[in-house]
Amino acid sequence: MSDTNKSEPATKADLKELALTTKNDLVAGLAGLRTELKTDLKELEQRLSIELAKTQADVREIKHDIATKMSTKDDISRVMSAIDAFAAEALSYRNRDALRGDKITTHDEQLENHENRITLLETRK
Repeated sequence: MSDTNKSEPATKADLKELALTTKNDLVAGLAGLRTELKTDLKELEQRLSIELAKTQADVREIKHDIATKMSTKDDISRVMSAIDAFAAEALSYRNRDALRGDKITTHDEQLENHENRITLLETRK
């Protein structure tokens, strides 16, 4: 439709031209949209691939840390057994020390009373 005929009714030719122009614009717009979507999808795919690779590296590192730094049930059992043995030995030494303390106290009393006993024996003679 030309600019001079704006007030006149549209003809079939004008409608066909408008339909063809609209169709061409839509096809061009869709082609551009497809191109943009493909580009965006490729960029997204690249970013996701990079992030996935980073995540997999992190998981491998965590697995390695777990394997090297974490204790297994057997490790904990060995440590607990060693602690139990050490505690039993410490208890044994504490009991022996208490017995030694009792013997020392008994000997101290005997030494203090020894002079009294000697004095008693000398007076009996």
